[in-house]
Amino acid sequence: MATFGKDFVRSATQPAYLQGLFTAAQQIGAAPGRRRVQEQLASATPLERFDLAIAQLTRAGDLEKAAKLTATKDKYVADQQARTETQITSVVASQMLSSGSTEVPESITYGGQEVTIPPRLSSGILEEVNTLQSARDARELAVTSGELLPDYAAYIKDNPQLLEQAPMLSKTYDRITSDEPGMLRTEKINAVKSLITLVDNDRKQRREAKTGEKALAVEVENLMEKIRSTGSRTWMWMGNDMADFLEDAEDDEIKLFKEQAVLKLQQNPRATEQEVIDYGMSGMREKISGQKRSGDIAAREAAEAAEDEALITLTMSLENLSREEAIERLKKDSLMQALFGVGQAIATEGNLSITGGN
Repeated sequence: MATFGKDFVRSATQPAYLQGLFTAAQQIGAAPGRRRVQEQLASATPLERFDLAIAQLTRAGDLEKAAKLTATKDKYVADQQARTETQITSVVASQMLSSGSTEVPESITYGGQEVTIPPRLSSGILEEVNTLQSARDARELAVTSGELLPDYAAYIKDNPQLLEQAPMLSKTYDRITSDEPGMLRTEKINAVKSLITLVDNDRKQRREAKTGEKALAVEVENLMEKIRSTGSRTWMWMGNDMADFLEDAEDDEIKLFKEQAVLKLQQNPRATEQEVIDYGMSGMREKISGQKRSGDIAAREAAEAAEDEALITLTMSLENLSREEAIERLKKDSLMQALFGVGQAIATEGNLSITGGN
């Protein structure tokens, strides 16, 4: 079964991107190599064209441009994946509404391929089903009674700019809501249908506008996956290992990190991955409630105190010391270990050899 999104990204076409990559490749390397690059580009998929151009830049030693083009490729992949997910959500929701199903299927056939539906899309698909069902109910009610569902009436009330942009519909809305006598049934039904269409179109535009935001969310997800797969000590934030954070963080912390990271990309689409991490982590820490933060600190301090107490008790027992003597002994040992660690670092730097002890 195909991995969701990836095969569709490979078959996608974006002329603006492709022309840019073609131009970039033309300018790379010596003239004899350009024809070979052009031949490769002619039969390559969009992602393969990215990879060819990045490889050429890397071989030419232009690592800065290679890095920028890699970032552009990542954004392109995220955008294509977000668009594909939006299309899949729409298709699945339509199929569920038609069949009367209330369960999101595990897979569907899309573009001639069987595609697994990630669990994370389930909530969006169900929301889309509800939206489609509301539209169907609204039209059925309009036909039978010429009434506007409360949901639609509330939407128009909360978004007055819709009627401001359509003066004729504004008058129609006023007539319907005022129960003007003498309004023919057919006229009222058509008027309600027009208002329903107005609301449905606005909702559709808003959903499509969110595709860009979804692309940013996918970009952040891909960055998180890169951090997880790359492993420890590769991505850091204020001395903290990001791989460890993603493994150990609670769900609310991950959610806040993603929200803040997306916000950074909205503010600056050209932000580096490290800038996205820094902003995401800083924002996440600021938004964690003071109570939760204090509780975490208190719990950590309590655990550390318990460990210290156990060590003191053990030292007292093994060396027949008083509590005060045991604490002083542990302080001395801790200081010696710290000094020994510094000595090791110095020796390593200078290729010296030292030994340590009490």
